[in-house]
Amino acid sequence: MFKIRFLLEVVLFLAKGIFEVFRSVRDVDELEERVQRLVQQAGGKMLEEALAHIDLELSGKRDPALKNVGQRSRTLVTSFGEITVKRRLYRNQKTGAYRFLLDEALGIPERQRVTPRMTRMILELGTEMPFRRAARVMGFLVPGIHWMTVWSKVQDAGEKAARDAEALREAVFEDGVVPEGGKEVRELSIEADGVVIPLQRSPKAFGEIKLFIGYEGREQKTRKLVNRYTVATARGSRVAWEDTGAAFGHKWDLSRVERIRIGGDGAEWIKQGLEMFPGATYHLDPFHLRRRLTEALSYSSNVYETVTEGLAELNQDAVVSALDQAIRVNRGARRNGIMRLKEYLLANWQGIAALPEGDRLGAIEGQVRHTIARRTKRIGARWSPAGAERMGRLLAVRANDELDRYAVHSERFDLLKKAVGAEAIQLPKRFGKDPEAWLQANVPALEGPHAGKHWVKHIVREISSPRWSTV
Repeated sequence: MFKIRFLLEVVLFLAKGIFEVFRSVRDVDELEERVQRLVQQAGGKMLEEALAHIDLELSGKRDPALKNVGQRSRTLVTSFGEITVKRRLYRNQKTGAYRFLLDEALGIPERQRVTPRMTRMILELGTEMPFRRAARVMGFLVPGIHWMTVWSKVQDAGEKAARDAEALREAVFEDGVVPEGGKEVRELSIEADGVVIPLQRSPKAFGEIKLFIGYEGREQKTRKLVNRYTVATARGSRVAWEDTGAAFGHKWDLSRVERIRIGGDGAEWIKQGLEMFPGATYHLDPFHLRRRLTEALSYSSNVYETVTEGLAELNQDAVVSALDQAIRVNRGARRNGIMRLKEYLLANWQGIAALPEGDRLGAIEGQVRHTIARRTKRIGARWSPAGAERMGRLLAVRANDELDRYAVHSERFDLLKKAVGAEAIQLPKRFGKDPEAWLQANVPALEGPHAGKHWVKHIVREISSPRWSTV
């Protein structure tokens, strides 16, 4: 694939560049950065040469119906920075269709500038931090990444994730396709909650990303959720539950689940899940229950203890009596808060009484914080409705460890393997049996006016030894 002269040019470029860097750098930070860039440039040159060779090999093995109509250049953003690839354009003489065999072998669409590896890196960082910061972090590794590139790739991936979810929902709830189902489980826990986010370019000031998790239980020692699966969307509650039902129907065989528990903070849209999963039971999230109690009754430990004892005993009369007494003796905001707590407890009494304390649900709050809130609730962050939907979808994909699905992958990489050939380095026919003598005669720098320079004495002379030249 590589000719020895080309390899020597690359090594000389790298060696000379490093020595020049040492002469001009101001500190070790600049030294490391500039040497990294040199290594990337050298790697980019080798990648360009390798792809040119593969394009030539593909040309020799192409379908006879494909006629070469010239070369076209394209720029790719890679781990080495931007590289320019020249590849042959073919026209099918039977159908008139145009093709780039190299593009097809690489699995990178014609208008795609960012390689799959770079796309995966962008998606990882873009779902972890603001787009400008993600671009800045990537800039330490790869030069020339603009924040708009990060934004664009995240938007594209989020849009595709949203389309995939909608196609799945339509197939189940509009076309009547029964989900094939996956794993058979006896019990399934489902929890839901929402994250309120500020909006822009919308008549509403705030929106909500709804988060759903399904899991099979918890590990005994670590309390880790078993086989957790996540769905997130900014759409309405009915569609959101349909998305969740379709997704969970492909994850688990719902027809064989004997017990489904739905947990939430008491919001009415969460209770709509009982319609989606007939026979399911609803349970109030202990975290939100404790928070409501603390907010309303923290002024009095006696009232707090009386109410919590009544809840533990599931004695509704005792709870109502204690709250009514507190309402009578308080005024203003405190009284209003106690009244709201009473309404909340009565509206969710079945959810409170559904399970014993040791078996209650309560994973959703941590999942909301780690999956959605830490990315969408940053200071100053504002989202368009479409952007919120895409980011929510992509954050769920990330939580499910499925981001790779939304980076481009090659399905024909076997073509590249065949095109590479058996020999990585092509030696000249005149190389003969004495490679060192050939290199001495054909690399003038070894004996010319530059023979005394450091990059010749310590780099070129070393690689001209038989140990390297017979690789």
